[in-house]
Amino acid sequence: VRDMKGMIVGLAFAVFCLASCDPDAGSTVVGSGNDTQIGGVTFTVDTTYMDASGSGQLVARGLVRASVNISTPWYVEGQFYSDSTMSTKLGGANTSIDFPLSPGQSTFWTIRFFTSSVDVRQFPAFRVGDLRAVYKN
Repeated sequence: VRDMKGMIVGLAFAVFCLASCDPDAGSTVVGSGNDTQIGGVTFTVDTTYMDASGSGQLVARGLVRASVNISTPWYVEGQFYSDSTMSTKLGGANTSIDFPLSPGQSTFWTIRFFTSSVDVRQFPAFRVGDLRAVYKN
């Protein structure tokens, strides 16, 4: 009986862990968790800089290449981090792309990030990561 109780408790714990461990948890980058991620895209970050106008915007630019058909409208989104360790997240931003891409086509993207929570001008060595293409639902 004792071994059976231990096995039931262990099984209940395992079921609880599996039920509470969402494989998609944390995958929401910007906006709604209902957004549909577009697979078959690759990102390149070409440039990151702080807006010289003094507005406190961090800017990232790059190229996205499609290996699938992407219809409009779709979005490029990413997270901004304080430095190359990517351990302190400043926040996220996105930009709308209002034209489709076919397999093999690429386009340029620009994401601008600003917040009233922190003076982003304190992070000149910022990085952008967790880039993805999504359809907003």
